[in-house]
Amino acid sequence: MSDTSRSIIKSMCYYASRKPVRMHMPGHKGRTAFSSGTNQVETTPEWAWNLLDELRAIDMTESPGLDNLHYPTGCIRETEKRAEKIFGSSRTHLLVNGATSGVQAALMAVRMTLGPGTVVLPRNVHRSMVTAMTMSGLEPVFVWPEYDHRLGGYLPLDVDRLRAALESASSSSEHSSGVDGPPRAVLVINPTYCGFARDLTKVAELVHSYGAALIVDEAHGTHFAAGNDLPPSALQAGADLVVHGAHKTTVAFTQTAFVHVGKSTPERFPALAAALEEALRAVQTTSPSYILMASLEQAIEMMEKEDGAWIDRGVATATELTKRLSRIPGLSVVGYEAGVPVPPGLMHDPGRVLINLNGLRCTGPQAAKYLAEVHKVDPEMTGPKSILLIWTGADDEKTIDVVEAAFRDLAQEFAPEPGSKNGSGPMASALQLMREGPRPKKVMSLREAFLSVAVPVPIEEAVGRVSADTIVIYPPGSPLVTPGEAIDAEIVEYIENAKKAGMNVLGRGIQGSNGNGNNGTMMVYCVAER
Repeated sequence: MSDTSRSIIKSMCYYASRKPVRMHMPGHKGRTAFSSGTNQVETTPEWAWNLLDELRAIDMTESPGLDNLHYPTGCIRETEKRAEKIFGSSRTHLLVNGATSGVQAALMAVRMTLGPGTVVLPRNVHRSMVTAMTMSGLEPVFVWPEYDHRLGGYLPLDVDRLRAALESASSSSEHSSGVDGPPRAVLVINPTYCGFARDLTKVAELVHSYGAALIVDEAHGTHFAAGNDLPPSALQAGADLVVHGAHKTTVAFTQTAFVHVGKSTPERFPALAAALEEALRAVQTTSPSYILMASLEQAIEMMEKEDGAWIDRGVATATELTKRLSRIPGLSVVGYEAGVPVPPGLMHDPGRVLINLNGLRCTGPQAAKYLAEVHKVDPEMTGPKSILLIWTGADDEKTIDVVEAAFRDLAQEFAPEPGSKNGSGPMASALQLMREGPRPKKVMSLREAFLSVAVPVPIEEAVGRVSADTIVIYPPGSPLVTPGEAIDAEIVEYIENAKKAGMNVLGRGIQGSNGNGNNGTMMVYCVAER
């Protein structure tokens, strides 16, 4: 192996050799799932190099005795059937291009089945939805869900807001020639990144009454179908197409996912399942990794094993962790104390441990830096004044002790000082972000703006321009601005505050927490003026 200073393998091994407490995806947490031990190996570059070399023995393609992901009839199809039994679907497909490809294919399939029109969806969708809508040609009708910064931002879309949006979209399509067409689909996020979910039965009934298909981005809820004391799966509620990011909460490898067709969907939309298969052929690689698909088979095995005991163990230990953290002064753990309860009508996944830091004199990014550098506890996400941990069946009682100790030290390190004020620097910027973000105005179709000739514009000069860019604060990756929306002064101020607070602001010309492109200037790509 050559001695390169910044190789991928060396970077991976450096991270693993730190032996961090991985409070983030993937769900296996870097631990073995079926063999004894917890990966007690020295993760040196030489070890990784040799491991990859040995993996070549099972790096295969559509060879004799194997199968074809796009037209499965053998081992892949048998694995899909096992998944169908667990999830209660009429058809399940393995994905090796992530949940993103599942959402893209789902929207394309709806367009192929029901024709052009609109898709009604909440504003807290993942940025991958933007490309999915561009590819499908369905124009978005965004709905703004209830917002509560203590609960991680936007909550799951409720029936009343959805009904109003559907009525408006349907009425507009009937009476105006300038709209984008009737609603062909509703796409909802369930659960949210921070683990909030609702029973979607009434949502499904409402959507179907409008003749539209219900697509559910359940990327963070793969485990719902196999565990106890968890929100119900969207497939149980009557959704038509459901996408799961398998690596997020199971033992599957990063980049793997599932997309499912609901049990009753073939009766409602007879052509949808076939359209989905064809759309998947368009968005997934024609050379899928058998190693990735094999890890999906292991995830299925783990969900089958002892009726989901691995998942239930994660729920139990996550609940214990939250009880301990809620006793630490300065911290407020969502859903597990009177101050920040789970709202009526919603449920919460215990494996999403959301900790508000309002009683401490630090921002979310500052807290994450301290936890990682001092205690090797690496969170999944930071908010302006919050930390999100992801907990799964791979975590154990020993991990509870380590994480609790880290947060006790954090609370002591950043305890409020008598007479101190949080009115300057990153803290002031973080406090400015503890509100709902701007609501941009749509002035051009998303697809037209996305495919337009675009020019980079310094952000302070972008006010009044039309965005060709998707600008997000990541994670979770929900769009602050989408193509076709006008950039105003409030948006610019919000982006600048996010950058100052240490948040990751991403776009074509915006990279990372400093928000700068290669030339050091914060840029945004706008539709070229004619």
